[in-house]
Amino acid sequence: MRSKVLYALLGVIAAAGLSACGGSDDDDNEFSSQSIIQFYNGSANSAQTTLRGTELTRINLSASYGDVSPAIDSVEAGFTEIEFLRIDSDDQEVIIETREVDIPDGQKTLVVLSGDFDSPTFNEYRFNREDDLDNHFRLFAVSVTADQSNFDLHMSDAGAPFSEANLLGTIEYENFEELVYWAPDSDSDDFDEGSYTIYLTAPGSTDVLFESNTIQFGFDTEYVLIIRGSSGAIQSGVEIDLVINSSNVVNLDDVNASAQYRIYNSLDNGAVNVSLQGNTATNPDENVAANSITSFTEVEFGDYRLTATSAADASLTFNNRLVTLNQGESKAILLYQDENDVLTSVSFNESTQPQVFDKQVAAANLVSDFVDVDLYFVRKDETIESAQFLISSIDPGEVKGVTLPSDFYELVAVFDDNEDTQVLLDRTELIGINEEANYIITIEESADSPTGYKISLLR
Repeated sequence: MRSKVLYALLGVIAAAGLSACGGSDDDDNEFSSQSIIQFYNGSANSAQTTLRGTELTRINLSASYGDVSPAIDSVEAGFTEIEFLRIDSDDQEVIIETREVDIPDGQKTLVVLSGDFDSPTFNEYRFNREDDLDNHFRLFAVSVTADQSNFDLHMSDAGAPFSEANLLGTIEYENFEELVYWAPDSDSDDFDEGSYTIYLTAPGSTDVLFESNTIQFGFDTEYVLIIRGSSGAIQSGVEIDLVINSSNVVNLDDVNASAQYRIYNSLDNGAVNVSLQGNTATNPDENVAANSITSFTEVEFGDYRLTATSAADASLTFNNRLVTLNQGESKAILLYQDENDVLTSVSFNESTQPQVFDKQVAAANLVSDFVDVDLYFVRKDETIESAQFLISSIDPGEVKGVTLPSDFYELVAVFDDNEDTQVLLDRTELIGINEEANYIITIEESADSPTGYKISLLR
């Protein structure tokens, strides 16, 4: 049986794509001697962070919270200096930490950022790679939750209830360990490829805190389960990220997690009564005042029937609009009038990323008169021609997004007519997009605006 020890140092990052599967018999020597490096960001209040080699190396990639870089293979073994950095609102590099690390032959080094970003921890976890797994896989786990929680991790074959799950061990905060398969066969102690369910409980408890959907482990490789807190607009519960030698993270939500929504009424002429009804969940009706957005309402996940009626004009109404709220999901619902002055809605998922340094802003065009509206984010030393940030070509009823550094911006909405003449729909003063909030920007009709249109910033 292999050792379950992986020791932590500090780390390094990842770049070029790499197959999730092991090497073939023809390249055993090359496979076993490769040094691989990858970077995962598990700090909930972090900026997008880059790990970069300070010498002539290929180590230079980034990851935001809950994300992983690609894996760099064929990295030269030995000691090398690396630095961790972020980019501030003035596009300047901020060096977080610099250190020397040892990259061993034939091992994978997974660098994990965790803890409070004001005083972050960079742990480097190493393990040998195996090229002869043959329809088996290895499984590692670590917890990086902000409250430093420990968990008992249980696992069962797909379809089996929790009562038949196997306790694989207690996963302690920042303590990286390999898990042992409960049913090894004659040719391997490793996990059989196939479908499984993962459960988390508090240590020593049988009360399930987290239950995954069925997970297909289909590669003969090393998998790492990283337990972290949910973030962004919805911040309750835990999630699990599944990491292999790829830049794609498989995110596992709790199958029993709740969801949430909020509603914006863009109408100028009074409140709208809104009802959101599911098969089993009954939510009280809400009167959403004109030009206002509600706070978040937490509900059971599922499919809901949305009904809305204007308090000022009963002809402005719709029924049976489908709204799907999945586990751990936060959705915004915008009410507006379309080109026929009919009450309608558009909904979209809000970002699950932390909104500390970088803001993932959603913008909606609620104006039926114009297609391809451009929205510029103009800082104090910019014009729309020099503005670095832009959301282009937003059609009526469409929502698009952009990631902005925390800063002050003038918002400018422009339409190019058929003669390539720019028409100014509205502009704001310099306003701060600098709070820890999920921002929504709407472009709407307005009788009170000199142009007949207005920009609203919602948070």
